[in-house]
Amino acid sequence: MANVTLLDPTSQSDADEKFLAPRLDTFDGKVMGLLDITKNGSDIFLDRVEELMRERFDIAEVVRVKKPTFARPAPTELLNDLADQTDFVIEGLAD
Repeated sequence: MANVTLLDPTSQSDADEKFLAPRLDTFDGKVMGLLDITKNGSDIFLDRVEELMRERFDIAEVVRVKKPTFARPAPTELLNDLADQTDFVIEGLAD
């Protein structure tokens, strides 16, 4: 009888504890960030999100940025710059 080795494909690293950002009282007068992850259709999705948010709230400004590739996390500098320029961010996923 042959020996069989079973491998666990799940990650064994401990997950860092995450916290939710404080919620805004309103979107009126706020700068909205839109992060396009560069998947197919995310630009269309974010166009519609922007349209709906502007219809419902007095959005002061919209800052749109794009990840270099959807295959990797957004560069820290890009995320920090976006956070510095905006009051809140919506990340667009699509396919």
